Formats: sequence, C-alpha cells, structure tokens
Amino acid sequence: VLKRYKRVSGLLVQVTREAINHVLTKDLKHIEAKNVTFHALRHSNASYLLSKGVSIQYVSERLGHSNVGITENVYSHLLKTLRENEEKKITDLMDFQ
Repeated sequence: VLKRYKRVSGLLVQVTREAINHVLTKDLKHIEAKNVTFHALRHSNASYLLSKGVSIQYVSERLGHSNVGITENVYSHLLKTLRENEEKKITDLMDFQ
C-alpha cells in the first residue's frame, strides 16, 4: 500500500491521476491556458520529440513503457509519417537529374 504514496514536504501523500489533473487544471486556469489533462501533455510531448527526430528508444524509456513495441503501437501513425518523410529524402538524394 505504501508504494502508492510519495513523500511530499515530510508528509506521505497519494499521487493519483485525479490529483495531478486537479492541480494542473487549477494552474492552467490561473494562467488562462487551455485546459488539458496530464495524459494529453504526456502524449503531446512524446509526439513532439518523435517529430523532431528523437529516437523512439529514448521516448519509450522516457514514457516508462516496458518495451519499445508499446511506443511503436501507440505512435504508429506518427512513425508512418516520419518514415514517409525519410523515404522522400532518400528519393531526393538519389535523383541525379
């Protein structure tokens, strides 16, 4: 049971998805930003990193996925687009005309 708790300022508190989203919602409202969930921020960050060429192995590790296959499945739509862009680069490089 204690594994679900974290020590914060000397107190043991349970860090839940709901608690994180509550604090996030409050902070986003304070800065007048669009309300999003922590999960959406996590997904956006991973998508951004992959779109900028960060290795899928690193992103998978950062997300805490048990294996890179999970990350590949979740982000397959983005990976397909990245692959198509890489194929276009190669085609352009090989076009000697």
